[in-house]
Amino acid sequence: MALFVIVPQGACRGRPASEQEWAATQVKEHMGMYRILDWDTDFFGFRVAFITAPRLDSEELARVLSTLREENVKLVYWPSDSTSRSSQPAAQSLGGFLADKKTTFFIDFSTIVSTQFVPAAAVEPYQPSMRISDLEALGVQSGEYSRFAVDPRIPRKKFVELYTTWIHNCLKGMLADAVLVIRDGESVVGMVTLGSKGERGEIGLIAVDGNYRGREYGETLVRSAQQWFMARGFRYGQVVTQQANVPACNLYEKCGYSIEKVDFYYHFWL
Repeated sequence: MALFVIVPQGACRGRPASEQEWAATQVKEHMGMYRILDWDTDFFGFRVAFITAPRLDSEELARVLSTLREENVKLVYWPSDSTSRSSQPAAQSLGGFLADKKTTFFIDFSTIVSTQFVPAAAVEPYQPSMRISDLEALGVQSGEYSRFAVDPRIPRKKFVELYTTWIHNCLKGMLADAVLVIRDGESVVGMVTLGSKGERGEIGLIAVDGNYRGREYGETLVRSAQQWFMARGFRYGQVVTQQANVPACNLYEKCGYSIEKVDFYYHFWL
């Protein structure tokens, strides 16, 4: 149960300003500082929450975590502002696990010279007749650097289940507008999922089978994704990856993307 009380209008008259500010802070935290994630809660089998405020000091963060603990939340995600001088010490002092340095790459498609692109392999849209087990394996490979893979308290089988579910939902059109693939015979050896966020074309999952890396298939998939977005009128694009995934970061920069922002993604186990 939340510990916050909304103070009736006029009830603070005559109180010190600092106390009024404290009460306002409590209401603010209760009303908009976090939200319960229903899908994640159902998936993991315990309550999961997301802290929405990117900048918090130790005192503020401690209050939010205390409230979530009272609400029987077990796992909390916090994408904190990496430039905040108070947020990082706060997270570390309160037991946060730095699960990801979430890096958003941005591109203006008008800067792309399409004649420079020579695909290393044929790229085609996903078809239901294609081998689903290959796509499931690629989906899992796409998440190997993710916070769900690196957090030691998340079982490996749940990480695999999560990314298998993710790729299935992409193939059904629930989490992606299109999926492009590279095949070798009947085997699907590379894939990229395409969608949008606001007015930007967004790459979601992308992976090349380990046995086929070093052949520029990754660049071929990214360039094909860019052409797909431009053909549908997108001027801007983005892709989010982990700073620790150096090969992916290098690939996106090679394809014209640049870093727009970095969020430090903490997990708190309560």
